[in-house]
Amino acid sequence: GKELFYFGGNRGRGQVYPEGNQSNNNQFFAKETGTISAVDGLKVSIKKEDGSIFEQELLPGADIVVQVGEEVKKDDPLTTNPNVGGFGQAEKEVVLQDMNRVYAYCAISFSIFLSQLSFVLKKKQFEKVQLAEGF
Repeated sequence: GKELFYFGGNRGRGQVYPEGNQSNNNQFFAKETGTISAVDGLKVSIKKEDGSIFEQELLPGADIVVQVGEEVKKDDPLTTNPNVGGFGQAEKEVVLQDMNRVYAYCAISFSIFLSQLSFVLKKKQFEKVQLAEGF
């Protein structure tokens, strides 16, 4: 029959890569002041007051909230904030025709839980060793 499972995943919170560029899990803001002249996919063109066009590249993930003809100031939001809404949990129905599949799912989930727990405990142990040795 149908079984209801809850899947959840941490979506991260606005990471910045070591090179300084943002991940797609950030809200994007206008880098220039002007009028939105074009919105093409993930590129937003801003026509500045001197007539030049500044193209700003956005990453997928958030919805673009500006429209062509809209006035924007520097640091005005161009996209929604993808981090609103918390943990990123969804409710889905999974149809498992055989009860053995439910047992297999439970066994796999439990083994993944144990392996993740052991990785965390090993990391804590390694950190204690590093502190004791003065690294």
